[in-house]
Amino acid sequence: MEIEIDEIVKTEQWKKAERMHCGFYVLNLNVEGICHFSSCYIRTNSITAQELDFLRKTYTSSSNYKNSSFKLLSFNEIEELGTLWDPTAFFDSDSSWFFRMKNSDERILHIEIHECHPEYLARKIVNFEEIPSSWVSPGAIVHDYNEN
Repeated sequence: MEIEIDEIVKTEQWKKAERMHCGFYVLNLNVEGICHFSSCYIRTNSITAQELDFLRKTYTSSSNYKNSSFKLLSFNEIEELGTLWDPTAFFDSDSSWFFRMKNSDERILHIEIHECHPEYLARKIVNFEEIPSSWVSPGAIVHDYNEN
């Protein structure tokens, strides 16, 4: 099942919601319309590296952000993300980055991209999750908070 959400995001209920879980594929996704959620799960066709970077900036600045997951039918911009964030974060079919949250040494935004099992319709999963700094592996690069 697919749904176009460009009209739904204009409603007051949408703007006041704190979380979203969408089990069907969303068409016309505009990440600016979902960045206010503290937690969301969305299936969509694709997302760009620039949109993921926008979400990274928004989430690292948020005091109430928890996690988001995007199941994508396609994603071909992993190299662009490496250019934006850190090209050393690639591991075969998976990639992982850590960013310090604004005004906190203890809160870290962990972004992970991995391939789905072949039996799933989605091809890639992008997870954003706030974690405590104690969960970061020794030797992992944690990027300082940066609004830009």
